[in-house]
Amino acid sequence: MKKFNIVFSAICAISLILSSCGKDASIKEVRLCNHPSGDQCAEDMNRFFGVETDTVHLFATLADAPENVKVEVSWFFQAIDKEKEEIMRGSFDGDENSTIHAMLYLNTPGWPSGEYTVNIKVADSDSEAVEKKFKIE
Repeated sequence: MKKFNIVFSAICAISLILSSCGKDASIKEVRLCNHPSGDQCAEDMNRFFGVETDTVHLFATLADAPENVKVEVSWFFQAIDKEKEEIMRGSFDGDENSTIHAMLYLNTPGWPSGEYTVNIKVADSDSEAVEKKFKIE
């Protein structure tokens, strides 16, 4: 019985090690807001009023990320009857406990009304990009 317990414990330990090595870094949670509370958005917003918004903040948490993982954030704007165009791109370093904070600043002379999209993805990863859509009115 003692040999069985030792073998069973060894198999469990090896399985745990192999399963933790196989995880791919991913984006766990993404929130948008115009007035963050500390280092997080109090609520996830998908509609902003241009007169109240000077910056759109994105906060994202990472899951299963190794140290110095690269995260790419791309912002897009789509005007009515126009193709979607990239307006800003950034790259961030993170790790397992990181919160990524990206910002889209006010355009001059103001925000064009329309549909916006932000994509966030772990670089060099098989995980899917997370896409958040929002409007500025």
